[in-house]
Amino acid sequence: MLFEKIKANFKALDQDNEPEKWIEARRNGVGGSDAGAIMGLNKYSSPLTVYMQKKGVEGFEGNAHTKWGHLLEDPIRQECARDLNVKIESVPGMFRSREYEFMNANLDGLMYVDDVLTIGEYSVSGLGGHEIKTSANGKGFGDDEIPDSYYCQVQHYMAVTGLDWFVLSVFILSKKELKHYIIERNGEFIDELIYAETDFWENYVMVDKMPSPVGVDSELEYLKNLPLDSEVELDDEAEKLLNERSDIESNIKELNERKSQIDAEILIKLSEGSENLENAEKTTAKVGRYKVTYNKQVRKSVDTALLKKAGLFDKYSKESVCKILRVSGGNK
Repeated sequence: MLFEKIKANFKALDQDNEPEKWIEARRNGVGGSDAGAIMGLNKYSSPLTVYMQKKGVEGFEGNAHTKWGHLLEDPIRQECARDLNVKIESVPGMFRSREYEFMNANLDGLMYVDDVLTIGEYSVSGLGGHEIKTSANGKGFGDDEIPDSYYCQVQHYMAVTGLDWFVLSVFILSKKELKHYIIERNGEFIDELIYAETDFWENYVMVDKMPSPVGVDSELEYLKNLPLDSEVELDDEAEKLLNERSDIESNIKELNERKSQIDAEILIKLSEGSENLENAEKTTAKVGRYKVTYNKQVRKSVDTALLKKAGLFDKYSKESVCKILRVSGGNK
């Protein structure tokens, strides 16, 4: 089998039938999907969210996109083998680096090219890796471009396995199109990656120190699930942060008021520019690089008062629990 030729330790794991073992293995190291966040090149994740995952804090657990991406992985792999005319094997487990034992790699597949495979300006042969992605509309996937976080992911895999190249294949759902990219090993980038991941693992995860937040939405999804006491004393640094937060809220309020004022002025100009004064369902205007539309939208909502009166509200309502951060005081 192809994966037996990789210069890394291998542990067989069944992600579908052994989910708890799989999650535990992922928590006990840094994987390819963590690499982009640790390098600051993932707009949806950060070192803090990765830290929370390693510590078992509940947060993002996948969505329809990740679910269908996993379900489609095997048929996409088979189609890639036919499309590229190469041999591809799935990898039913996890590789772990022999030099950096905290680094692991869950490859979608290993690819073997008997002759030469050429995609764009790159050509490869022999043994390489295969990574599969799905995309709703292909955003971020150009002729010779892939999202930064995926580049980090495959470079991480090459750091763990010693492979010299990967083929990343993306299936664009809206177009029913399959695109392939060859990514070659980048030794200089891998050195930077190993340095960043080592720092993250040794100076944060292993000593239970949270990395600083960077402001991505997913951070709050994890932080709101941290266990907290009923009353807490905060330090002077927290007061400085709250002062800054208060100033930001004041600025946001002023900016929203100005935005509302501008919207009103634009509506006046739309009225002044209307010659026939029709009550149009939709109005469109263009000026410079801007396109302005003003159209009627119908929104349906449930009358909860009537449902309660009919005795149906409790039967069909769904309860959800969340924590909300509120701050009082500060600027008015």
